[in-house]
Amino acid sequence: MIDGLTLLNSKFLWPIVLGLVVLWTIFIWKEWSQRRERRFWIKIILAFIGLSCLALIILKPALPKEQAKGRGVVLTEGFRLTQLDSLKSKYKRIPVEQYIPGKVLMVTDEADSLFLLGSGVQPFDFWQLQGESITFLGADETKGWSEIQHDSHINLGDGFQVMAKYVQPKKNHWAVLLDNGGNSLDSVLFEDDPYTEVTLGTRPKAGGRFEYALVEKDSSGAMVSVEPLPVEIEEREPLKVLIVNDFPTFETKYLKNYLAEMGHQVSVRSQLTKNKYKFEYFNGAANPIYQFTQKALEELDLLIIDADSYDNLNNSSRSALEKSIKDDGLGVFVQPNASFFKRSKNAFLEFVPDYSEKVSFDGPSHALEKYPYAFQGSFPAQSILMDSVSIASYLVKGKGKIATTVLKNSYQLILEGDQEYYAFLWSKILNGIVRKSEMPAEWESITEIPKPDKPFHFKLRTGLPTPYVKSDEAAISLIQNLEISTVWQGTTYPRNPGWNQLQIQKDSAADFHYYVYDDFQRKTVSEKQTREANLREFGMGKSVEESKITSTQTLEPIPPTWFFVLFLLCMGWLWLEPKLSA
Repeated sequence: MIDGLTLLNSKFLWPIVLGLVVLWTIFIWKEWSQRRERRFWIKIILAFIGLSCLALIILKPALPKEQAKGRGVVLTEGFRLTQLDSLKSKYKRIPVEQYIPGKVLMVTDEADSLFLLGSGVQPFDFWQLQGESITFLGADETKGWSEIQHDSHINLGDGFQVMAKYVQPKKNHWAVLLDNGGNSLDSVLFEDDPYTEVTLGTRPKAGGRFEYALVEKDSSGAMVSVEPLPVEIEEREPLKVLIVNDFPTFETKYLKNYLAEMGHQVSVRSQLTKNKYKFEYFNGAANPIYQFTQKALEELDLLIIDADSYDNLNNSSRSALEKSIKDDGLGVFVQPNASFFKRSKNAFLEFVPDYSEKVSFDGPSHALEKYPYAFQGSFPAQSILMDSVSIASYLVKGKGKIATTVLKNSYQLILEGDQEYYAFLWSKILNGIVRKSEMPAEWESITEIPKPDKPFHFKLRTGLPTPYVKSDEAAISLIQNLEISTVWQGTTYPRNPGWNQLQIQKDSAADFHYYVYDDFQRKTVSEKQTREANLREFGMGKSVEESKITSTQTLEPIPPTWFFVLFLLCMGWLWLEPKLSA
């Protein structure tokens, strides 16, 4: 807060005061002979006033002044007309501007207390509203698909699942999953509810980049809306899997059959008696492993071992297994039993009792038995989630991972005829821990819904000292992370909808493909995300009446003309006075 008079050139105050005193002293000395006359006192007072005016012209005095620009309205996508009419009736001649993403707002020049109507401004335009008083009034949830979740990358043979939420569905309309050729794969009938959550799925039979579709159809079969579902299906080489059991179990029986049907090379070692084992081989040649050595394990992508076998490993086998995980990236999954959660020997994860023996996925339609424990969830353990439920957890050790689950008897899904969900469950767990092929670069999309001519932010992890990334033959500038030298971040502006590509230094194996949506696609999802981002940035809850005009206090210099006129009058009198008295 600024109180009273302020000198804008206060840094010159003392030199000017000193000069003023010197000049005034010289003037007094010059006129000292007239000290007994009345005009002497008049002249020294006028000299002081004139010199002071000259000093004030240099020092530039200023006074505080309250400024308030007033209110304004910014209209964004989905604004309510009733809100705008209410504001116009309450505040006559209030300025209104329609927001266009990327365009500079002009209303901020005449108003600093803004009503933000609709879903809000795009996050990349938040800078335009910095320093302004914002009343975010929001917008109603738009009819349509407000949430669409699916994996953008899957392995061939894994299940492709879509989970979506539709706001204000019409009764007897259908949600349909279509493949790349427009063939119907799965469907769900809408009910007469405020919103409907659907889960659709299929198992792709070919690799490549595809554009599935989530379609709304009416009762006659006509399409009402279409949302693309881009997915990249990778044809991965068959995995080499070793399953080690202290004794054969039903869980292992169905798991090995699932892996074998997927085309993976599976070896199963079951202990019959002490030092005597039974071996089974699927899709591969016989290669018995009696003792764990780093050489014997280096060819494996995944080891599945039951809790008793894991606990009973001798020191040399355990040491070889640890080295294979850390140095070679081997993935290990420990099949738990009831005692596994109670004993601390060789524990690699922490558990807490939760006394729950059932877990449900996708609502009540899928229920599985579980051990009455839950993962503690503390770092560095990481969870594998399905429908927001933690089904497994793993620990990263060097290049590899070691994991376990709290589920038991998952084969019940197959016995109940739900092979698809069983496959989806185990592909989710095993894909999270299996040995990963070393790639020259790893990409991560930061922008959730890329749109044409809008900024697309991405992250790149690579060991290359100076990576060169281009898109459509144009180079993209990268910013290196100050703390992690292998992490880079960049921004590009894709031109065309559909599949787009980023390339790195002519290495086609490290190319990154991402999907760009048309402006009319993912509209409801985008509006919801924008609304949530504006809520985090500006908050909500103030009414129109509670909003206040923000005022700022500024310094307004006193016009130097006044001081100059007064200076001339004083100097004029001092010049004229000797002539009048002569």
